[in-house]
Amino acid sequence: MEPKVTTLPDTLKPYPLGWKAKLGFLVPSHDTGWGSYEFQIMAPDGVVPLETRVPARTLALDQLRGMAAKAVEAAQLLSDAGPDVIDFIPTAPCFILGVEGEGQLIDQIAQATGIQATGGARSCADALKWLGATKILSYTPYAEPLQKVSDEHFADSGLTVVGRKNLRFEDPANINRVSPYEIVRDIVTLAHEHPEADGVFCCGGCFRTVGVVAEIERECGIPVVGTQQANMWNCLRMCGVNDRLEGFGTLLERPRL
Repeated sequence: MEPKVTTLPDTLKPYPLGWKAKLGFLVPSHDTGWGSYEFQIMAPDGVVPLETRVPARTLALDQLRGMAAKAVEAAQLLSDAGPDVIDFIPTAPCFILGVEGEGQLIDQIAQATGIQATGGARSCADALKWLGATKILSYTPYAEPLQKVSDEHFADSGLTVVGRKNLRFEDPANINRVSPYEIVRDIVTLAHEHPEADGVFCCGGCFRTVGVVAEIERECGIPVVGTQQANMWNCLRMCGVNDRLEGFGTLLERPRL
């Protein structure tokens, strides 16, 4: 069998890369490529995603707390590339910190780097509220203790979780093995069980949701916010980039400025 020959695309993205914005993402080290890939495909022309890894091997609470402790050092490394914003994207360690603790970490990153910053849980909560959601469904890979702190974080952000499904993973490497169609089925079922819900939070950057969010919205009739979309939306907003991105759900299709 002849090896496949890779050729350059007909049109390369315009140079210099990041002429509109450079978005700095602090990514959990267990990400096997889905997070990086999804940020790449969502980034509009003129926007380049940059990343640095932060150690994270399981969804155990103590390891997630340690991940947050290492975020500032990772942000300083990422700042060498000159991003316009730095986003500590993992929601789980941000949920554990709580709204106040996440805000303190964001401030520490900004002070240590001189670059504006945000966090994953804040981005998700702000995105849901921006879409007008107040009573949300939560679909996560978490076990019960982590789900509890995520519910509390949303409550402190002005959102009420009215229905939830937790897949109870401990090994993050297993999360991206969940079929996107299984995710669609689960969330549509959850929405039918809770007709009072006016928004959906689908947690976990390792869930393969980017390509099916629009389908879930059509089936459920309410907006869906995934972790990856929320982080991209918030960083674009903070950098003043207003490009509408089609195919990734309502959040990225609407003008954000």
